[in-house]
Amino acid sequence: MLYIVRNPQGEIADIEFSPGAHREEISLYDEELKRFIEQSPNSEAIVQSVLNRLDMDMVRVIEDVVDMLLKRELIRFTDLPEPVQNKLMFKKNIRNLSNPSSIIEEEEMLNF
Repeated sequence: MLYIVRNPQGEIADIEFSPGAHREEISLYDEELKRFIEQSPNSEAIVQSVLNRLDMDMVRVIEDVVDMLLKRELIRFTDLPEPVQNKLMFKKNIRNLSNPSSIIEEEEMLNF
């Protein structure tokens, strides 16, 4: 999601990636947002920032799809290339550091 901050004239003044005080959710397809980005002196930086954020969100979607395929036994964890296996296990372990009771053991991943 994208959120905007408006100036006193009601024009877009800034883009944010999380909700907050004085932030308004805006569609990625909004013409006003498109104009703001195109007319901004740092439009390339804004576009790159938005793309980077969307890429991070897309990675999480892909991880969820892989998890679903594993749970439905449409693929096996060991079917994935070893570098992919390592990255998935590492990311799961890092994510679970904030919730130690749910750390997925390596053997559990291999049993998917």
